[in-house]
Amino acid sequence: MFVRPIIIIAGLALAVPAAAAADQDPDWPCVQILVPTLSPGQIWAGDPIEGMEPVWRDLPVLQPVLQRVTERFSDPEKDEEAIERFAGTLGADRNTVLTALFAAVFDRLNRERGEAIEAVRRYARGQRAMLDRIAEGLGRVDRLAPDSPEAAALREEIAWQRRILDERRRYLGAVCDQPVRLEQKLGRLARAIAAHLD
Repeated sequence: MFVRPIIIIAGLALAVPAAAAADQDPDWPCVQILVPTLSPGQIWAGDPIEGMEPVWRDLPVLQPVLQRVTERFSDPEKDEEAIERFAGTLGADRNTVLTALFAAVFDRLNRERGEAIEAVRRYARGQRAMLDRIAEGLGRVDRLAPDSPEAAALREEIAWQRRILDERRRYLGAVCDQPVRLEQKLGRLARAIAAHLD
């Protein structure tokens, strides 16, 4: 069964300069290309999942495996084993139930991915706000007498803000990786589920 490759928001090899990405969205500081929403067809070769939500929500049998494979720090091998065990319990409606499982996985992880993207944007807005405060402080220092106590206090505050900004910059890669990890997990689970379709 052929599974189309997912277009990854992260750059496994397709990284663009942050400035280029920022031209498109000033709140996107990552080197990875921003793909705001995913389409199931990018990663799923089975039947369409549109309209499947009522099906998977009404299938209590899906909930344990869904919970297991969508846990944040689940083990990929154990996820595949859980999917294989679940698929082994299915009868004639196997393809429908597995498609419903993928629909549920897609719904949950795509939502989490959207939240992770919004967290990146909030992070970027926080960085910009801090840069603005530093620039404003530098402007105020320029208007003060260099040896005044107020100028000294302001320089100390600016130095502190710069340290915080540098610390936050060091964490940017980890923040940018969150949507990537969710997208990769979604692709991995799609392949694991599709492998059991008839």
